[in-house]
Amino acid sequence: MLEWFKRNKKLAYKITGVNFLLMALVLLFWSQPKESFSENEKAAANVARMEAQASSAGGSKPSAPPNFMQEHQETQKKQLRIFLIIMVIAGAGFLGYGFLKKE
Repeated sequence: MLEWFKRNKKLAYKITGVNFLLMALVLLFWSQPKESFSENEKAAANVARMEAQASSAGGSKPSAPPNFMQEHQETQKKQLRIFLIIMVIAGAGFLGYGFLKKE
């Protein structure tokens, strides 16, 4: 394997670059938001509705708890966006280096 890599460095860099770019493209379209709610989101909405009804029946209204799920989803979106940018940069770098490297 190492001998093949030494003989075909340009090809290996090109293949690595194309793989990075394809993975970034697949992750980009896979991570797009869906039109409908998932089962977990429906269940979370039902639980929130029931908790709101139970707290209003108690008389006093406690302060609203922080929405950790929404914060978590926003953090995941930011991390995925940064990861995709890094993958595209790495893929373009490997692909470009495969074409520009002198013998």
